[in-house]
Amino acid sequence: MRSPAGAEHWKQGVYREVVEPERLVFTFAWEDGEGKRGHQTVVTVTFAEQGDKTEPTLHQAVFETVEACNDHRRGWTSTLQRFAEYLVRH
Repeated sequence: MRSPAGAEHWKQGVYREVVEPERLVFTFAWEDGEGKRGHQTVVTVTFAEQGDKTEPTLHQAVFETVEACNDHRRGWTSTLQRFAEYLVRH
């Protein structure tokens, strides 16, 4: 991932479950500059039909600190907002 300022951020993970079209479960861990994995969490994304739309629900746990949880919440919120804007344009 590249920030608007150009900084690169690396992460790794493994898909644990793919249930089409209902659910994705995967691990999530940031890497440091040497490729060493940090604390790992598990992300579960479920998709529910809402008429002609799909409602995603994202759950990520377990965090080491409240600050880490809040950082991820801000990151996911920003990412999903940008994705929604992309979908509206296309």
